[in-house]
Amino acid sequence: LQKNKFESLPKVSFMTSRMKSLKYLDMSNNLLRHDGADVQCQWAESLSELDLASNQLGDAVFECLPVNVKKLSLQNNQISNVPRGVAELKSLEELNLASNRLADLPGCSGFTLLQFLNVEMNSILTPSADFFQSCPRVRELQAGHNPFKCSCELQDFVRLERGKLSGWPAAYVCEYPEGLRGTELKDFHLSPLACNTTLLLVTALLLTLVLVAVVAFLCIYLDVPWYVRMTWQWTQTKRRAWHDAPGEQGTALRFHAFISYSERDSLWVKNELIPNLEKGEGCVELCQHERNFIPGKSIVENIINCIEKSYKSIFVLSPNFVQSEWCHYELYFAHHKLFSENSNSLILILLEPIPPYIIPARYHKLKALMAKRTYLEWPKERSKRALFWANLRAAISINLP
Repeated sequence: LQKNKFESLPKVSFMTSRMKSLKYLDMSNNLLRHDGADVQCQWAESLSELDLASNQLGDAVFECLPVNVKKLSLQNNQISNVPRGVAELKSLEELNLASNRLADLPGCSGFTLLQFLNVEMNSILTPSADFFQSCPRVRELQAGHNPFKCSCELQDFVRLERGKLSGWPAAYVCEYPEGLRGTELKDFHLSPLACNTTLLLVTALLLTLVLVAVVAFLCIYLDVPWYVRMTWQWTQTKRRAWHDAPGEQGTALRFHAFISYSERDSLWVKNELIPNLEKGEGCVELCQHERNFIPGKSIVENIINCIEKSYKSIFVLSPNFVQSEWCHYELYFAHHKLFSENSNSLILILLEPIPPYIIPARYHKLKALMAKRTYLEWPKERSKRALFWANLRAAISINLP
């Protein structure tokens, strides 16, 4: 009865109800509809093969099907979903739903004996991963020519059930995302890390922990917290100075040089350095913490003020200097001034040789300065000391305002 103008599916069912020997019925290419408005259908009990292809049937068709049908074709209709718990087709073995509007594979709760399913040319993006669990008897699934979205779920589905896919691999091609359009599913691969959220999170967590550990190690090794603290104190001192004297555009130089040294080297500073520079022809005005630090201010603030009010900063280097925390502060602030003002304000005096191995790793500025800058070495022979003082005076030479 194909290619006629039948319109009502219930009427067709009643028409066959008394045909006790009817086994096969072809009603394809008609105008059949069924809106499911509480209209009962009654088919011949002997009917086992029914072709309803190319009609105008929607989801409600599953309420009006012969209960004993074994082979059913609903190809080229308007079906978007197979309702669960509506159709109880216990004998159905083959179901053709090609060229409809399905967005997913139907379950088999009402089709317990289903062995063949055709869902080609629908709107299926990602087939349900549990389809073959709900349909354990299905031996062949024809699902090609759908607009597949290539994703982890689809990859798992294909990898597990590839042997049951009819038309593999030519009929199974990625449609989405845009970058993979036209790629056959057999050539589509994602790493386990990209598809396993738990593994991805664990990996990200481990990498984060490793990164944190490396950063923490570097911070401790290079003494980053110390430098951050010193930078903060320098900033605070600058801010207070700006608020205390808003009209001043710069700090006036009061000293030729600020002296930084270890207390253990103070005898040499007081007996040799200060007398030779501050006395005699062309005397030099030195800033020394013992006599020029302002009471009431913090040590760090005094260090910064002295360095900024001095034309040069003299560092008396020795193994004792390396072991002094305050010397490290003074070197840091003087080095900061060197870069912030683009000046050549550092003078290094090597009082005693410093073996590289005794310099702590966090004193990398001192290592860099000793490697890149020339320094004056205190001579043990008295005959050479006159030249030493002459070179030092030449390095400091400036007329203070």
